[in-house]
Amino acid sequence: MTKPDFTKVLLTLPEDLTSQLREEADMQYRSLNNYILWLLVNRDKNKPE
Repeated sequence: MTKPDFTKVLLTLPEDLTSQLREEADMQYRSLNNYILWLLVNRDKNKPE
């Protein structure tokens, strides 16, 4: 028995679930961006002496 060179997995998600995941990812992305911006703005205050 030999292994195939590659295995193709086809995953089909319902459209409403796909859009829900897209919205969730977008919110998390914005949240991460806000955190990074906050760090950049406050980096001088957060530097150890």
